[in-house]
Amino acid sequence: MAVSLEIRPHSHSLDMYGEANKFAAYSLSGDIIISVSPSNSFFDRRRAVRLLLQSLVVDFEGQCELITPETGYAAYRLCHISKELILDEPVEISNEGHEGSDKQTSYWNVTFALVVPGWLPPTTSYAECEQDDAGTHYSLYATAKLQDIDDEPSRSWFSSCWSPFSSHTQVVNAPRCEVPVNRYMGGPAGDSSLSQPCSFADYTLSPERRTDVQLSSAIPFDVLSKIRTIVSVPEYIDTADDAFPICLRLRTKDLPESECKRLRISDFSMDVEQTEHYRVRPSSGYKATYPVPPASEQPPHVPLRHPHPLQPIYQAGLGSFCTRNAAFSRAVTLLPNQAPSQYALTGDGYLFKEDARPQNASTWFSIRTRVPLGHGVEEECDTSASPQRLHESGSSPLFVVTHRLHVSLTCTYDVTESEEPERATEELRFDIPIRFARVRPTCLSQSRPLTPSVGPLWTGQARAPAVDSTDCRVGSVVSLVTVPSLPYGPTLPAYSQLYEPNGDRKIDYSVLLPAYTPPLAPCQPYTPSPSMPPMLCSGEHRGSRDYKPLAADQW
Repeated sequence: MAVSLEIRPHSHSLDMYGEANKFAAYSLSGDIIISVSPSNSFFDRRRAVRLLLQSLVVDFEGQCELITPETGYAAYRLCHISKELILDEPVEISNEGHEGSDKQTSYWNVTFALVVPGWLPPTTSYAECEQDDAGTHYSLYATAKLQDIDDEPSRSWFSSCWSPFSSHTQVVNAPRCEVPVNRYMGGPAGDSSLSQPCSFADYTLSPERRTDVQLSSAIPFDVLSKIRTIVSVPEYIDTADDAFPICLRLRTKDLPESECKRLRISDFSMDVEQTEHYRVRPSSGYKATYPVPPASEQPPHVPLRHPHPLQPIYQAGLGSFCTRNAAFSRAVTLLPNQAPSQYALTGDGYLFKEDARPQNASTWFSIRTRVPLGHGVEEECDTSASPQRLHESGSSPLFVVTHRLHVSLTCTYDVTESEEPERATEELRFDIPIRFARVRPTCLSQSRPLTPSVGPLWTGQARAPAVDSTDCRVGSVVSLVTVPSLPYGPTLPAYSQLYEPNGDRKIDYSVLLPAYTPPLAPCQPYTPSPSMPPMLCSGEHRGSRDYKPLAADQW
């Protein structure tokens, strides 16, 4: 007899929306398929399989691994969520009545629903190459404990002799099922309250005094400090975009007209920088912000269930040495290799010559362009070259990514007044924080916040021509349904989330009853009009069809 488990989530990924929030939660549901194939023995005839399912545990575990030449190997457990699906007493499963079927394998489906916290970082890769599997990953595991309760006395003499040496209890593990976790900005599709287009963030900047420029060749700071710059960038930029818009607005403030005519902007340049921070242990701030497992549950005290293939090499001391508090950072540009980073302005460049006029007090000179992005080379990876790869902005225990937009304006000042004046040149440099994120998909998300189920849902199906070819027993409750070809999980909640095991609909006691309202005031006695005597309505004499008016004193 062979028993196997298989995990089939109802959705291909777990999608989260908005910022990481430790007070939010998401539902991860799916089915655990138990398949039983009776053994074909030469000494035993084919008989029914009877198993007692004593325990069925489903686990959701998140892990973060880092492998770099500077830090070596580091691992951290993000979360561990475990749920026992056999709550009250063991469950007997049997294919009695179908042991003579041509297709001997029988299947039982157990539906589960886990509550996943909403602060978890998305699935990503931190490795130098795409082929490496180091990074943040999440997986589902399932373990079943079954006991063979076949008490049939008619066994062959060979089976009777062998039975003392064979164990009647076995533990079966399901193959690991990886579940990608995605985080989108903008809210799920169909939510009108969160589906507005991304807005822009405005940064008001002013020049700062620089000490690395010679005063003889620099523009007077009292003139330079009067330049006002507003940079508008999207609040978040989609990681799948090839470019993003930017707007620069320039003007002067409280600068005399004679000085405004001397200032000139000749060109500007931009660069997008991605800074990656690596650590072998999470910072104290991260552990204080998010409820990560304690140190007693972290490697090496409790090893990861699916570590990186290189983990044994580093554990044996054959990899690069990693100091206990090692940390380092590196910065790469995200501009394409052949894309221009410097832009020249058309015209003479005297943008501020009319700023001092009263009618132009609210006039700004605007520069609008799109900044190109390069997503790196994915075909080949040279570890010595540190390839540029666009990551989402965010933080995890061992990896933090930040992005900044560097803007440089070349500003000149006419020191002399002539046809070819002598000019002092200086660069105005600004750093603007930007954020890269994944924008919500256009289709309806397959992940939704749900209330976790109290107990598992059992369904059975045997892959034989007959519909009722499988027997599934859960105490005195039997639930047999045909498993559809497409999962209904993305559109409907699990049965056990709506109904009790006995079939009654679940009552949400967290919803309060409506507030008490006092009854209406009693009706005033009716005073008939003398001109029109009252009539009895048909509801007063249901057995009579003839009605006659009554006098007022007879009412």
